[in-house]
Amino acid sequence: MLGGHYNWHLLLHREDAVACPFFMPEQRLESDWPFPQRLPLGAGWSGVCTAPGQDGARPSDVELKSACNVGYAKNCSRLPAVRHADAVRFAMGEERDGVLHVRFCCELAYLPAGHGELLYEKGTATWPKKHDDACVQRMAECYVQAQLARRAQP
Repeated sequence: MLGGHYNWHLLLHREDAVACPFFMPEQRLESDWPFPQRLPLGAGWSGVCTAPGQDGARPSDVELKSACNVGYAKNCSRLPAVRHADAVRFAMGEERDGVLHVRFCCELAYLPAGHGELLYEKGTATWPKKHDDACVQRMAECYVQAQLARRAQP
């Protein structure tokens, strides 16, 4: 923590800390990840592809490990040529009065394409401030779930 705030800018610029913007995570994926806590969503997840024309497609285990969960999926056959983002990054901001500030950044061609802050109220397990994109919102939920579980460990 620097100056009372998490240094989330450094976290957002790690080359390996991104998730595919079309990946809709559904449940935690227990696998042989070397360091699952270092994955962009704080753990590995199974889910579906929501890219246009691919709705509901289930990525293979290989795709989940090499693309959906871990970064720029430029070799993915489902990735549309024209897209709003290549990747989404998350970072925990501060916690104030039981409200977690969750920051996100979307990237396109390795450049910022959008960013913002979501709010999660721990006491009620609700999101007073959600993302408009259901995929990004679900990724944020998975990220927070994994981070809170990790914080609860002794």
